[in-house]
Amino acid sequence: MRSRLGAKQWELDEAIRGLHIKVSGCFNSCGQHHVADLGFYGVSRNKNGYTVPHFQVVLGGQWERNAGSYGLAIGAVPSKRVPDTVERIAERYLSERTPGESFHAYIGRIGKAKAKLMIEDLMTVPPHDVDPSFYVDWADAREYTTGDIGVGECAGEVVSPIEFQLTACEREVFEAQLALEANEIARASTLAYEAMMHAAAALLSWRVLPLGDGPDGIAANFKTHFIDTELFWDPFAGGKFGHYYLAAHERHMAWKAGGAGPDPDATRRLIEESQLVIEAAHSCYAKLASQKAA
Repeated sequence: MRSRLGAKQWELDEAIRGLHIKVSGCFNSCGQHHVADLGFYGVSRNKNGYTVPHFQVVLGGQWERNAGSYGLAIGAVPSKRVPDTVERIAERYLSERTPGESFHAYIGRIGKAKAKLMIEDLMTVPPHDVDPSFYVDWADAREYTTGDIGVGECAGEVVSPIEFQLTACEREVFEAQLALEANEIARASTLAYEAMMHAAAALLSWRVLPLGDGPDGIAANFKTHFIDTELFWDPFAGGKFGHYYLAAHERHMAWKAGGAGPDPDATRRLIEESQLVIEAAHSCYAKLASQKAA
């Protein structure tokens, strides 16, 4: 990455030289991607019948002022397109910034919708026979295959319905970000909570487990079949992400029953937690599907 930036002589520009770019190998926060100007955390996605390494792109973090604000993910790019993503965003910042405008202020001014549109074409993955390098991670000779994720009951199935459902959850949580930017706090909170709930429902449906009656039923069955059994489990964070969903469910139902409504800070945290729950759902699905195929 340094050589790519150096080739364009960006280090001569103080605005670029001062950027904090942080990378985490997973969606835990050890790499501090959430407080960087431009952060990345590793995830995986099923594309074209293969499990392809990706990184979520995190914008809006603030390193200064004692980590004054946390960034939120705007979408996942293939790992081989991370350098292109940095170049694209940096070039746009340099060409569009106002005099003295910081990167953090620039992202706040253009908004998350325009920021995502900036890199949307980089989120695509070419077919394996066009460019197999996308299906191999950096400095790793091993190729990801459909064996990593398993196949559905139909032998010809390449993309399981749950993958479409989890992608829809990602769209919901991004819509929550846009609602938050528009100061539509109630709508943002509802969208973030529903993204979590729909991810939980997708896992239950994939395992052919009951959803129960409405949101309470989904939460109760998800707790019984995924959290209590430690299927929805992270090797480093344990059951934290599952409990994010259960706590959000309790708060949401209390609000709907007449309790205090969400505030902007709480809603921003909820959106971040919703993203983590969805990533944990992707990981849980990949793990269980791999066990099923073994």
